[in-house]
Order: sequence, then C-alpha cells, then structure tokens
Amino acid sequence: MTNQSVDTEMLDTAATQDSDPEKFLTISNLLSLTRVILAAPFALVMLSDVPNASLWGIAILALAALTDKFDGVFARKYHQVTEWGKILDPVSDKIGMGVVALVLVMLGLIPLWFVVFVIVRDVLILVGGIYLKQVKGVVLQSNQLGKWTIGVLALTMLFAMLRFAFAAEVFVWLSVAMLVGSLAMYLQRFVSEMKSLQSPVLNK
Repeated sequence: MTNQSVDTEMLDTAATQDSDPEKFLTISNLLSLTRVILAAPFALVMLSDVPNASLWGIAILALAALTDKFDGVFARKYHQVTEWGKILDPVSDKIGMGVVALVLVMLGLIPLWFVVFVIVRDVLILVGGIYLKQVKGVVLQSNQLGKWTIGVLALTMLFAMLRFAFAAEVFVWLSVAMLVGSLAMYLQRFVSEMKSLQSPVLNK
C-alpha cells in the first residue's frame, strides 16, 4: 500500500469520525451556543445606563452574527454537520432574536404585537420540529427564505436601536411578510413528511 493511499484512508477515517451525526461538542455547535450566551450581555447593556448603550448592543449583535456565519463554515469544512447542529442553529437564532426583540419592546422601540407574532410563529415551528423528530426521526432544517428572514429581522432590530423610526417600521412589515412566507414553506414540508409517514410506498 502506498503512502498516498494510507494518507487518503486516514483522512477518510477522520472525516467519518468528525461527521458523527449524534456528536454534540463540535466547533460549530459551540458557536451556535455562543449566540445564546451573548443574549445576556446584550440585555444587560441595553437596559442599563451605560453610555452609548445602543452602540455596545450593536457590537454584541455583530459578534453574534459572526458566530452565525462561521458555525456553518466550520460544520462544512470539518465535516461536523450533526443532528444536534441542525437543531441548535435555528433554535439559537430564535432565542437570540427573541431576547433582542423583548428588550427593544421594553425600550419602546418596536411594537409588542410584532414580537408576539414572531414568538408564536417560532413556537409553531419548534413544536412541529419536535413532533417530526419523535415520530419519524426527521429534522427539518431552516429553508432559504427562513435564513433571509433572520437577516431582515436583524436589520429591523438594528434600525430600531439606531432610532431610525421610518426604516424600522418598513422593515417590521417586510419581516411579517417574510415570516409568513417561510412558515408556509415549513408547513408544506411538514405536511409532505406526514403524508409520506401515513402512506408508505408499497413494494410490488
């Protein structure tokens, strides 16, 4: 056996070990958890009398956005796409965005109904995801529209924190439209998975 084939075999083995779907402690998963942890200092800074609190809050959100960017990069690069990661990534986004939204409501920068709408939509997706995982062992990942929606929500929060009232209002309604669209896409996939469970294909 040549050295090249040995090296290739070792790389394949390492990739297989790294791609264990049940693995929890991976770089990408830790980055996802970091987004949840960053929600605490964001709330403390924004609700305190710290000078330039909004700028500090924006800096924390920028750091959280970097973790969101690089968790996917590391997952693909190091073959760390896991079942835990498929759950942690969107859940971390939802928790982080939920904390930010609630803080901004407390500061009177965005309307309460908007936050309630976002939370109800996320709870529906979470409950549906848990149900599918239990009955079929399937984890539905975020769709592309859902990922874009997170970005639009982030811009909504940013404009609100900068006190750009008109821009914030426009993006609130844009976010609502995108949230409804991504929820409809998720429900379509959910129904499709449930139909395949209830009507298995018969082999003839």
